[in-house]
Amino acid sequence: MSPEWRIASPYCLALAPQIDSPEPIWYAGCKTLDGEDKLFHSQTYFDVNYPDLARWIKSFPNAARSCFVTFGQNFSYFACAPGHGSIWAGIPSDLESRVKKSLVTPTCVGIGMKDAWFVLFSNGDLAWNLRGYYNSLNKVLAEAAPGTVNYVAISPYNKQHYFIAFQDRTVKYNFQGAPSEWMRLMTEVFDLWAVEHSRMQHTVPLQAQSYAHAQQVPAQTYLQPQSTHIINASRLPMAVPVSPQSAPSSPLPIYTSPIQQNAVPAVAFVEKTPHYGVANMPVELPGNALLSAPNTATGLPEKETGKKRKSFLSKLF
Repeated sequence: MSPEWRIASPYCLALAPQIDSPEPIWYAGCKTLDGEDKLFHSQTYFDVNYPDLARWIKSFPNAARSCFVTFGQNFSYFACAPGHGSIWAGIPSDLESRVKKSLVTPTCVGIGMKDAWFVLFSNGDLAWNLRGYYNSLNKVLAEAAPGTVNYVAISPYNKQHYFIAFQDRTVKYNFQGAPSEWMRLMTEVFDLWAVEHSRMQHTVPLQAQSYAHAQQVPAQTYLQPQSTHIINASRLPMAVPVSPQSAPSSPLPIYTSPIQQNAVPAVAFVEKTPHYGVANMPVELPGNALLSAPNTATGLPEKETGKKRKSFLSKLF
């Protein structure tokens, strides 16, 4: 597979339930091996099952890098992007109310089992209602210092599975009962992150990395048609200035995964009806291929010394 179809660094990966579809449904915003930012998703059924989301992610140019997308059960989803607001459908009513009341756009949302949810806003604020599930995560969130959480994912299929990443690049998770081959691959990556974190603590002070879809955004506005919600960032009432914080960063773009993966295709679309908040373009991938790390930049040539320049000029005159 050619470099333009191979994922070098993912910005956002999301897997949707396989409902009324003969194939898995997935979304990926990424940088490919040719250095381009691209958006891929599963063919046909992504557009069929999530028509409003499909239209929204095609409506602005930098969606591959800036969009955050997450899926829940029963065709529910939440997507957001700095400067473009949010779009969602089928989310719990208390999560929807919390998002609408906020003057800033979310940067990360989790939709779990039995209407459990989590939301992280661009100013660092957190809110969650885990409905009595994900017990160890509830404790971690309650004890987290303000502004330290970067990313949270909760499983819509297992009431205890979660993953949380912090600004200092440490992670916590519960994947108990997950297939052993998955755990082997994931822990291999997590161990590399831990080594990198330790190395950086002994060298340069940690600098916050910008999360593709988690950056400072203006206050929101919203329109409300039927069952999909879109909140448009450009049309919201101006809010009281929010003190800027460093945007949450994702552990994914920071490290190149040692695990070889496959880049998969995307294309086509249809229509349905949604609830509105704010709103890209799929591509078709040929076949499967293994990922390889992108080329590293070559060093710059040394500058000429003043002595050599002087010698050269003396020959001219």
